Amino acid sequence: MNRMRFAAKGAALVLAAALSISALGDGISLDTQSYYLFAVQGVTVDVQTLSAEAAANGYAVLAFSDNTVAVIHGSDSPADTVGSMLLSADRLLVLDGDRFYLRTHDAAMTYALRPAESGLELVVSPAAPLPLLDALTTVFVELQDIGIVGMDIDLASYRTVTRNPLKGPAEPQDLSARLDYTLYGLVVAEDWFAYAAQKGIALLGLRLEVVVEKIPGAPLPAAFAADVVSETEGLARLVVAVDQLAALARSAGVGYVRLPYVPVAP
Repeated sequence: MNRMRFAAKGAALVLAAALSISALGDGISLDTQSYYLFAVQGVTVDVQTLSAEAAANGYAVLAFSDNTVAVIHGSDSPADTVGSMLLSADRLLVLDGDRFYLRTHDAAMTYALRPAESGLELVVSPAAPLPLLDALTTVFVELQDIGIVGMDIDLASYRTVTRNPLKGPAEPQDLSARLDYTLYGLVVAEDWFAYAAQKGIALLGLRLEVVVEKIPGAPLPAAFAADVVSETEGLARLVVAVDQLAALARSAGVGYVRLPYVPVAP
């Protein structure tokens, strides 16, 4: 058994989590030098219902649409701006169309549930050494409280990313010549909003503007046609979801995906 699915509720959920995680690897501990990425399937969420439940549970809720943002529910501090909530709210839900990014921070750990190239991704960042059993049981129970159930998590292939201020995670070979490393770093970052702020990337909710250097004579993939802002013979500007950057870079007709060049005053 290398997968867990949780559709139970309350005490039954806690027991199921304990039994399943113990069977997969009793004694596994998450350390503070790393963060952990788990692939999640099986979750179907109505974003309007999620928004209401999250607001009722004290989350700051921000809804992005095109270039605008609406504060559905603010943080505990009335002085907080949208930017400060994205970076530091202990409980945050960002909505962008049918996508969502949910982050929770407490003394034991920070975790986020966010879109991935396929399904969702759970990011767990412990503040102190933490048993895998405790971490995931806490996550499942807290997500259940805001209506997120039915999570199917692959524990056999979760990824450990070691924090290194001098060198980030290695880019997969099939992307290294096709996706700018700064953009790959965003995809796998511990926190998308903190990384974007550090690198000077302008996130538009859960999307950003990128430039595609096209393969001569090849059209852009049809799957990304709706994301195109402008296009010439050799270049295209797109506003694309963070979770789809790797898929875009791997697509036929795409030579290289990078951030737009920013003119520098002489």
